[in-house]
Amino acid sequence: MKKSAVLIFLLFISLFAEAQIVNTKNLKGAWREVARTRSGQKISFRDTLFFEVLSSNLCIWGKSSPTAPRVRLKQIGTTLIIGPSEFDIIEQNESWMKLSGEDGVEFEMQRYSNKKQPPVRNTNNLKYKPGPIVKMGAVPAKIEPFVGIWKCYKRTSAKPMQPELKYRLVRLVEIEETPETITAKIYGFDDLDGHPSWVVQNYENGILYTSGKDERAFKVVNCVANELIIENEGIVYYMNKLQK
Repeated sequence: MKKSAVLIFLLFISLFAEAQIVNTKNLKGAWREVARTRSGQKISFRDTLFFEVLSSNLCIWGKSSPTAPRVRLKQIGTTLIIGPSEFDIIEQNESWMKLSGEDGVEFEMQRYSNKKQPPVRNTNNLKYKPGPIVKMGAVPAKIEPFVGIWKCYKRTSAKPMQPELKYRLVRLVEIEETPETITAKIYGFDDLDGHPSWVVQNYENGILYTSGKDERAFKVVNCVANELIIENEGIVYYMNKLQK
């Protein structure tokens, strides 16, 4: 085989292998953004990226609904073109992928089911149980009484949480005090690497204002010696203070 023919054959194999890294058939289904980074640093976001691949050249852009726009889908090598937007796929497996967009922003996407499902067990092994409306109790004016580590032992809500949103559930609140400052961190059930999902930026009028995966405001319902009760997005968290 001539040298030129060998080079052409190797180039073809290389392009074929690159094309196999991402295939729109492998992407079929619904995907939701769970994290956003730039230069390796997490950044907060509210405009969560959603898309659902319907076929090799068609996708729903945004939350799945009868009115959600259908846009053209095209894949060229590792480049994914969704309507007017273009992304490069950095990594991909069956349930997770990382996309690179403009300005060096990277999007971590997780596959999820957007089909209605019956209530399932909570990730802290407590069955879903609608709870009564909790009345306002002892709410400190300052954050100092919250110092300590608080672990969720029960939670209630007015309605079951969708499985794809379980990463937003809170399992631990850690508030530390030093001579210089007080730091408050809130961990979700996906935070198993020592890094919190949310960090409290301000406490005012009984509200813990946080940033991180996104901006959330946790309402303090009650705070006594060994129990902290907070509420967010219709879910009430009952927390015990851990002894060091």
